[in-house]
Order: sequence, then structure tokens, then C-alpha cells
Amino acid sequence: TQAMLLGRATHTAVFELMRFQLDYAIWQGDRRGSAYQQFADEAAAQGRSILKEGEYNTALAIRDSVRGIPEIAALLEKGYPETSLFWVNPQTGLACKGRLDWIASEGAILDLKTTTSIDPHAFAGHAWRMGYFHQAAMYQEGYAATSGGTVLPCYIIAVESKPPHACTVYSLPAESVAAAWDQYVGWLRAVLECRASGVWPGPVEEAELPAPSWAVSDAEVDFGGIGE
Repeated sequence: TQAMLLGRATHTAVFELMRFQLDYAIWQGDRRGSAYQQFADEAAAQGRSILKEGEYNTALAIRDSVRGIPEIAALLEKGYPETSLFWVNPQTGLACKGRLDWIASEGAILDLKTTTSIDPHAFAGHAWRMGYFHQAAMYQEGYAATSGGTVLPCYIIAVESKPPHACTVYSLPAESVAAAWDQYVGWLRAVLECRASGVWPGPVEEAELPAPSWAVSDAEVDFGGIGE
């Protein structure tokens, strides 16, 4: 989707600025007609994705906001972007993979997330529901498994998707990552059980679904006069 494309472009702008202008082409105007089709064909031949001018400017504005914070800029000074890891979870023997946004040379795993609000109370709940803590636990495990046991601290760069793109960096406490890791391993064990049984149940197989309280009236319904 276009939203996913903008997200990918934002990551490129933040972590791989030299690739940004190589990987993306800017189109101004309507995406209809022969002129756009010719432009799209040329971009495809060059291996470039197409951004609208506003999307291009948004990606750069987020980059400027992120890199404008000294603590984040220092972590992004040297490191490895978009690193793929492949490992085996030791508790279950299941093959796992992950793609880390940034591994800082100073020794940290960074993950960039856009959000509607960087308020810590609002973002903490959103981060847990979206599995950001669990993702960090996986990345931490994957890095340790592929680097001889080194466990790196995890950080989330949170930046608001709307101007002025307020930004901060959150360190993830070890106990929070450990709680997410326990749940993540539980999910893997559930996968093992499902593979063994061949049964993949949904969250709830059967349950009663009452109407919301505001829609339920206390008045009794009179069915008099209706034949059986």
C-alpha cells in the first residue's frame, strides 16, 4: 500500500540516506495518463519506487526530526542498517528470522516507529499491543544467537507521523523485554502444538455475543399476534 511505501521510504531516509535518492522517484501531479505511465515505466526499469512530492517531503522531515536529536544522532553515526538475522529459538527449535532497522556500532539495537503520539503513557500501551516489545525480544535473541551470546540493549525511536514530527528515543527496560520474550516463546510453543496436532484454532471457537449496553433497551418486546 502507499502507506507501507511511505514507511519504507522513511526508514531509508533515516538509516540509508545515500540510497534514498537512488531508490525513490518523485512524481508531481495526477497519477493518470500516458505521461505518468511513461514515468512509472522508467522508474520501474531503474528499480525505483514512486513517491508523491508530499510523501517525499514527509520522509525527509521525519529524517530531520530524528537526526536532530543528539542522542539519536550519536547512535546513528556508525552502524549497520537493515540487517537480516536467521537463527533457531533454543526453547522450541523453531527457525526464526528478523530484519533489524539499525545495529549501532556502540552496541545497541534500534527500531524506528511512527506513531500518532510519543506520550510515554499512550505509546507504551500502543507498543505492547503492536508487539514492539516482543519484536525487540526476538531481535535481542537473534543477535545473541548469531554473535556468540552478546546481548544488546534495545531502543525504540518514536516519531510522530504528523508535523512537526515530535521525536524521542525510548530504552526498553530489561524486565519489560523479558516479559515480552516469555510471551513470544509461548507463541512459538503454540505453533509447535498446532503443527503436531494439525489443528489451528482461532482465539475463540464459540462464544455468546451480546449487543453493546447502549443498544439494549429495558423494554420488553411484545410478540403477541405473531403466529407460530
